[in-house]
Amino acid sequence: MTELTVSVDDRLADQVAESARRYGLPVDEYVQRVLRAAETPGAPDREERARELARGAFRQWDEAGRPEAGAMSMAEVFSR
Repeated sequence: MTELTVSVDDRLADQVAESARRYGLPVDEYVQRVLRAAETPGAPDREERARELARGAFRQWDEAGRPEAGAMSMAEVFSR
């Protein structure tokens, strides 16, 4: 792995870190997924980027053995 050091505006860095946190990903993995989605030929729109992030999250969950720790039941979801 190669380490890349860049300088970005603090607001952008905070926004990237916050987005990664919302998806439950380390910043480097989040950036990889966003770049992969952005570079998908013919589909650089927001919907395709969201699908790529979801695919990555599903693969990560699947490879981890589909853990359910911290999950909510459907009853819990709809009773709120």
